[in-house]
Amino acid sequence: MAVRLGEEIEVNILIGDEEVRAIFPGYTDEGMAEAIKKLSSGRSVVVRGQAKDRTHEARVKFFNATCLRVENVEATDGTPLTPDIQGWRSQIPPNWKASFAIYFEERATLSEDEVGN
Repeated sequence: MAVRLGEEIEVNILIGDEEVRAIFPGYTDEGMAEAIKKLSSGRSVVVRGQAKDRTHEARVKFFNATCLRVENVEATDGTPLTPDIQGWRSQIPPNWKASFAIYFEERATLSEDEVGN
């Protein structure tokens, strides 16, 4: 299936037996394009002459900067987690955020058939 530019991007990950979906802006969104570039370039930094792996932090930052909403996730009080809830992104575990970001990293380097495998 081809990627249609301009449409929102849905990314699904499996958490236990449940599928969680995150919605991101389409690839034609300038902010999204810049965020993908930052994700790739922010994976390592040089500190006092030594390269430091910042992959996890870059992935979390990418999610926080670009995710529009999540679906099939409940807040701690049992209500659906929506963008209307203040600080909703902070309730998403960092490892979930990283898993969503991996989709975009794979998409940039793998063939369409290999993404998610």
